[in-house]
Amino acid sequence: RYRRREYDVLRRSVQKGYPKTDLFVTPKDVSDYEAFLAPWFSRISLVPKLRETRAFAGFSRIRPQIPDTKDSIFNLISREPKDWLPASVVRGEGLFLELDANRLNSWCADHHEFVGARVDKINKTMSDLRDKRGYGPENIDARFLVVHTLAHLLINQLIFDCGYGSASLRERLYCSSDEGDMTGVLIYTAAGDSEGTLGGLVRFGEPGRFETVLRRALESARWCSSDPICIESEGQGPDNCNLAACHACGLLPETSCETQNRFLDRGVL
Repeated sequence: RYRRREYDVLRRSVQKGYPKTDLFVTPKDVSDYEAFLAPWFSRISLVPKLRETRAFAGFSRIRPQIPDTKDSIFNLISREPKDWLPASVVRGEGLFLELDANRLNSWCADHHEFVGARVDKINKTMSDLRDKRGYGPENIDARFLVVHTLAHLLINQLIFDCGYGSASLRERLYCSSDEGDMTGVLIYTAAGDSEGTLGGLVRFGEPGRFETVLRRALESARWCSSDPICIESEGQGPDNCNLAACHACGLLPETSCETQNRFLDRGVL
């Protein structure tokens, strides 16, 4: 439910007002960008200021996504019951990108045979893994694969263009059809300093700059230094849950990705 609320806020304009506001969102007119971009993006917003609260809720390195109860998770942190979690607050900046849901749905339908086959491979691998570990069912769809892979490619390109370290940029995915279509991603950076970051990421979301970043990201997806092994892969990466995505093209530092570098395929792009 929190993700949907975040998504709704990021789609609005949140301008400077009260001095202690921790979120500024400035939507840009998509028509100000080059024509090739406009049909695919319904919203591009600059986020010059944001605040992220990170709470430590348990261990998941060895067996991620363990379906434990709240009490058992808390027992991993403290020998005695607590009504709080250790957390940190960091401030930073970001870019919010929303793909046009109707255009994306139509594209997935038009290319269902190709895209569906690639998604099915990933879902089958993940299903077998979850059965082996005793987890419940979980599937991804073609839209998630597209949005997630695009986010990784953009982050890898922004690392070169705006100068942040490879582990400094992170993703926040908003891709679901459960509560209305969500087809967006927040690419952001947040630091422990009280003043946050320096504006380099936001600058590359401006018209005239973002088009270049997107072009370079998509162009880099056409060829990987590990091709043809990478592009023809039937499963690679963590738990073999990726297709055409390796350390030379689509993977990020693990802390930058919400899904531990799973569910990626530049072949769909």
